[in-house]
Amino acid sequence: MYPILNLTAPIGNLNHCGHIGHIVNDFEKLCRLAHQYQFEGINIDFNMPNLLNIYEGKQLLNQLNLKPASFGIPVNLFGSKKEFQENLPLFELQAKKANEIGCNLTLCYLPPFSDNCNFNELFIQTSNRLRELKPILQEYDLKIGLEFIGPTETRRSTKYDFIHTIDGIRALIASAGLYGYGGLKLDVHHWQNSGAGILDIHHLDLEYIFYVELNDGLPGYDIFNIPEFERELPLTTGVTKITDFLQALYKKGYRGPVAVEPWNHKIRSMPLEEAVKTVKQSLDRCLFFIKE
Repeated sequence: MYPILNLTAPIGNLNHCGHIGHIVNDFEKLCRLAHQYQFEGINIDFNMPNLLNIYEGKQLLNQLNLKPASFGIPVNLFGSKKEFQENLPLFELQAKKANEIGCNLTLCYLPPFSDNCNFNELFIQTSNRLRELKPILQEYDLKIGLEFIGPTETRRSTKYDFIHTIDGIRALIASAGLYGYGGLKLDVHHWQNSGAGILDIHHLDLEYIFYVELNDGLPGYDIFNIPEFERELPLTTGVTKITDFLQALYKKGYRGPVAVEPWNHKIRSMPLEEAVKTVKQSLDRCLFFIKE
């Protein structure tokens, strides 16, 4: 497993990859920050205004020994049919850029609810749209990591629920014919608060696990009322089973990117470099426990 720095756009943006409350829209600055604080990879926002051209970007990544871990998918799987279709050319363009720069993963989260479509309708629509993405994924040697949202809080007052578990993601991937191309953006917060456990990781094919996010839960809650958008850095409160989670993934054979997503006001209010340093120290503590 290797630590990555994610300073891409926040969740309200289609290019969301997860974040620490800070955004850097300068590719060279992002790379140099990651190198300075000894991250091994970064996430990329292909829409950032100061993105280098492909040759320069690849050269800088190689120079600083950084891996381009992932980028946020620019198509809205859950918008109107017109919105989805109109953004397919942009996705193909970004997939081509990703392939050229050595990045083979795009990320997307699944809303765990809908107020417009029932589960069956939304499942079929999402499956069909993922099928439309498959030729692009195949052409550019790209995989798509799908994130489910586990906590009950997010769907308690909505009209319909949608996928919010590991098994839901697996079923969607099977329905879309995406095995080998589709997998999990696996957040420990969503894993634990969906009711999953170590056995669920044990039964996962390694081919499903593309990307891992860490954070810690707030004390005083259970899986039915824990807040979704308030968390701490991993190994802070002990609420979330970080070590068990990482050790199970390591035993499974996972060696991919690991990021933190704390949704934390304190980190958001820190100066950028202090936040980056704090996040890296947190990741180092977590990854220390999985060394053989």
